Amino acid sequence: MMLPPRAPVAAVALSVASPVLPLLAARPASRRGLGCGSHGASAAAAAAAASVAGAAGRFAVGRRNGTLHRPMGLRPQPPPGRRLAAVGGLAEPPPETAAVLRVAEAAARAAGRLMAAKVGAEVVQVKDYAADLLTAVDTECEEVIRKTVFEAFADHAFLGEESVGSREAMDALIAGAGWLWVVDPIDGTTNFVSGQPMSAVSIGVAFNGTLYAGVIYDPFRDELFSASLGAGASLNGAPISISAARVPTLANAVVASGAPPNPRSSAPCFRAMSLLAPPRSRSVRILGTAAISLAWVACGRLDAWFEPDLSPWDSAAGALLVREAGGRVTDCEGQEYVLGTRPVCSSNGKIHDELLGVLAEAGATQLDAA
Repeated sequence: MMLPPRAPVAAVALSVASPVLPLLAARPASRRGLGCGSHGASAAAAAAAASVAGAAGRFAVGRRNGTLHRPMGLRPQPPPGRRLAAVGGLAEPPPETAAVLRVAEAAARAAGRLMAAKVGAEVVQVKDYAADLLTAVDTECEEVIRKTVFEAFADHAFLGEESVGSREAMDALIAGAGWLWVVDPIDGTTNFVSGQPMSAVSIGVAFNGTLYAGVIYDPFRDELFSASLGAGASLNGAPISISAARVPTLANAVVASGAPPNPRSSAPCFRAMSLLAPPRSRSVRILGTAAISLAWVACGRLDAWFEPDLSPWDSAAGALLVREAGGRVTDCEGQEYVLGTRPVCSSNGKIHDELLGVLAEAGATQLDAA
């Protein structure tokens, strides 16, 4: 499906404080994501976006959080040879990749601050299922991210959960050429609405279908997980890696899954989790957010995580993080993950085949039949 033409939008010059100013020149806009026209950001969104330059300026000197620290869950970085080179294929990173990652980090922090300030917000809309919730803050956070992205890269495309519109439009954006930002402004909305501090901003950035940058920001713990293709993964600037060295078998593993709002997706999750009860695994968890679950696999807090049906914004950033941290990401039958893969199984690699066997045994490799 071809996307309808859009009026070109002039590039906006960055402030002097921007970390990517030397790398960016004004350019005509050629690709925009659905729902990404010239919206006026809300006052709260504009205020959060205005603070990006100051926060992002710290990235230019190699520090992602002002101070460099090593929170719990960090592991020594795996040798480069253990990391898969790409999520979607082998390719040399485009020269813009470093600037893209810095802008993604800044956008995630700006949206995260807004999220944390409004945790417990009321539901304004129910989506396709009664448990699939939307708040006004989801849209505000997406506006902050979109504004930040287009100030830096006016010709990049944008695929946001709250603005994509249709499955056909999403598929067309994924299939398109050039840069594409894949954004979940609040992953873990049910947690967010309930006042539980377990939600995150997730931003994956692809070029010609291959993911080159991924950022997941948990504002409640001030944890910024970042990865770029071939450069490894980090947490607040310190290298991270998966748990393979200390968790070689499924019986030793802490495995997580989800409880998605679609009953056709949640039923396979619960069947598999029942089979994974000890002693088949050490323990089973549900965090209520795919983004944080994938980030925790990347840093070794979890050993595996799976769900049989995810949208690209749920998994794009996390898939890159896990692979760059030395782990493995496939569909639930073992085919390697690419942008657009809907069933997702991630692990430290050592236990991956064992876990796939359990998913097959449970009939949990895809959505249940309608």
